[in-house]
Amino acid sequence: MTSPIFSSLRGVTRTRYVVAIWTSRVLALAVTALFFTAWWDESQARQQLVLGGATNPDFFFQWSIWTHFLPALALAIFTFAGWNRPGLAGLGFALFALLQAFSVGTEVAYIPIVVAPGLIVAIAYATAYRWGMRERFLEKNS
Repeated sequence: MTSPIFSSLRGVTRTRYVVAIWTSRVLALAVTALFFTAWWDESQARQQLVLGGATNPDFFFQWSIWTHFLPALALAIFTFAGWNRPGLAGLGFALFALLQAFSVGTEVAYIPIVVAPGLIVAIAYATAYRWGMRERFLEKNS
């Protein structure tokens, strides 16, 4: 038997859950797109340094990959793996927000800007998961 957090809520069709899950999905896609555009901007900014001959291309290319592309790819994986499993997607986005908080380091002023998008999506998915589990429980026990 699988853990309830990984179980699919595909069969739940109540309006409240459907609105909550689609809101979560749209927010997750928007945050994922935000991080992919951040990667694109970072890679374009690094290309200007490389084309000008001011720096080694390998280091800065790898820097933009590690700091921008891989987190954006992780968000895309969380979004699509948790499409019908809001518990899984919520855990993924919460873990992402936690890691982002630690990555900021001592620059405390950046914490709301960096952590808020992932945390908002995690809360939306947690809400959808809670409502979906409640609706499934009520359907089984009615």
